[in-house]
Amino acid sequence: MKSPPFDDRRRQQFLCQELYEKTLENSRALLQVQLKNKESAEFADDISLAHHFLYLENFWIWMLDYTAGVPIEKLAPRLSDIVDRFSEWNEADQYRQEEILSQYPEYGPYRYRAAPNFGDLSDYEDTLQLLSVAILLRDQRSVMRIIRIFRSHRGQDCLFEQLIGAYVNDEMTLDTCILGQPYDTLLQTVYENDEYAAQTLIKKYLTQWYPAMKDHPRWYNGHLRISDEGYAPYYGYWAFEAGAMAFVFDLDDSDIDHFAYPTDLVAYGRALREENRYTSIGMNETGDVGYVEGKQPCHDTDFRE
Repeated sequence: MKSPPFDDRRRQQFLCQELYEKTLENSRALLQVQLKNKESAEFADDISLAHHFLYLENFWIWMLDYTAGVPIEKLAPRLSDIVDRFSEWNEADQYRQEEILSQYPEYGPYRYRAAPNFGDLSDYEDTLQLLSVAILLRDQRSVMRIIRIFRSHRGQDCLFEQLIGAYVNDEMTLDTCILGQPYDTLLQTVYENDEYAAQTLIKKYLTQWYPAMKDHPRWYNGHLRISDEGYAPYYGYWAFEAGAMAFVFDLDDSDIDHFAYPTDLVAYGRALREENRYTSIGMNETGDVGYVEGKQPCHDTDFRE
């Protein structure tokens, strides 16, 4: 069957076929350069930086393909490899942290702390996007791996805790997001009993979201920064966390029409849930199979969130 024209299958209007192809080509070239940099790096800081780049560039390629209209069923199996890269960055960063503390013993002994910093907009938004995509794909193994990595960050941020609440047996009750707005707006959907009011809050969040990303150093206004070679730091502008909240709490999103809302990804996750299918089945900390979102029983273990 012939594929529809690019402009018909793309998921955001800012991406044309030439920009997609040039950006994809450039990102793949950057990966090859960074792989060589990683192999030649001698210091823990440089090694961590290389792994961070490899994780993000792979994730942004995934987002670029999503924006270009690649079918979700082809994208879904690729996420686990990106979580591998994320895990490798986190592991490399532990050595960086240990090295710093060995030089400054007055800071105290090394204690595990995940590499991303929730107080940094880029780290926080990148984390929400990765976690939210895993949730929407029902990639339970990836969700549980991400939660495990962020065990040091539990109890810091209410939006993160709400997103993972269905996957853990120690839900934490908080009332604010570490970065405040616009994330506090999305958080308020949890406390609304009226679905129309909750949907209105999601719409408000989507309106606030992109302007709030102006300090994201990589991709904000990337579609306007096209190089002479024809590529740009634009991979798609996606508030995946808004979709994940609608999915986890089963909120009506039928009236949401915003360029940053991943409508078909939410629908894909709901279809999987309706059919009791997963991209992967997860493992909890005791090695048992099966956590499910939506605070529903998991029939594999009879565990009820």
